[in-house]
Amino acid sequence: MRRNVQSTTAVATATKPTMFELNEKYSTSPVRKSEYEIDVKKFIVHSHFIGSKDIDKVISEIAFNRALDESLNTTKKAA
Repeated sequence: MRRNVQSTTAVATATKPTMFELNEKYSTSPVRKSEYEIDVKKFIVHSHFIGSKDIDKVISEIAFNRALDESLNTTKKAA
């Protein structure tokens, strides 16, 4: 099994966008900055929201999974 092995080809390297190009492309996208402290070390995470999702579908899936989980856990406790 291969782990942590990058298979970079000449074609992939030639078409891979640079960080500058990505910044320019997504400069108008919303960004969230979060700070976390773990073991006295400060980590800053920048989240860039560049995709689009159907919010109705996402909320429906979350609600369905939560209801299913709750009903299965209730059934296990009663048995």
